Amino acid sequence: MEDLILFVLLFCGSYLIGRYKEKKHFADIVRREKELLQLPALTMKQAEDRPVVKAELVTGNVVIAGDYFKQIMAQLASFFGMRIAVAESMMDRARREALLRMKAQAAGADAILNVRFESMKIGAREKVAGVEVLAFGTAVYYRQ
Repeated sequence: MEDLILFVLLFCGSYLIGRYKEKKHFADIVRREKELLQLPALTMKQAEDRPVVKAELVTGNVVIAGDYFKQIMAQLASFFGMRIAVAESMMDRARREALLRMKAQAAGADAILNVRFESMKIGAREKVAGVEVLAFGTAVYYRQ
């Protein structure tokens, strides 16, 4: 009986704390996206026809961990062959955060070209304890 109570407390606590932290992180991401909106991050070479003064590799890396609630829900969805919606929000946060960190590293650049993402799950076997996402591209600085 004590084990069941502990499980329910951990499950509910994980859900409430995880949801609060996730909402707070999404709000911070939206704020920072607005600040860095003027720096385009492009997937294709759509550079302006101006001489480039400087080009450098820029990266942004983040590891986002899933909470206990998300791990259990992901395992249930996986067992029944359903869409793992709780993991989608974790991946969305990770991609957006990695992109923002890459843009912050490219401060002063005119554009970031050929943006790519790499991701890897963190965890053993079927359990997804978290994800790592790396965003990288080429920051270009045009002659004025």
